[in-house]
Amino acid sequence: MQDLTDIQQFIDFAEKELQVQGLSPQSEFRKISSWSSLNALLFISGVNEHADVLISSADLASCTTLGDIHSLIVNRIHGFSTN
Repeated sequence: MQDLTDIQQFIDFAEKELQVQGLSPQSEFRKISSWSSLNALLFISGVNEHADVLISSADLASCTTLGDIHSLIVNRIHGFSTN
């Protein structure tokens, strides 16, 4: 199981899930060629499976970069609300 609180493991996870290489925390996920509404759902499901963190579509809408999603995951794991 990957530790999605580790930024590099999270980026590796995102590259695998989105089937793309060369991502960074600054990557704007909506600009990734493989990003779609279906892949967004699959990505959210993968995060839930690997990190036991639920991300809603509203959470995702509030994010711009992969780093933003990573911060959301870390905050949820450590019990901080992002609302």
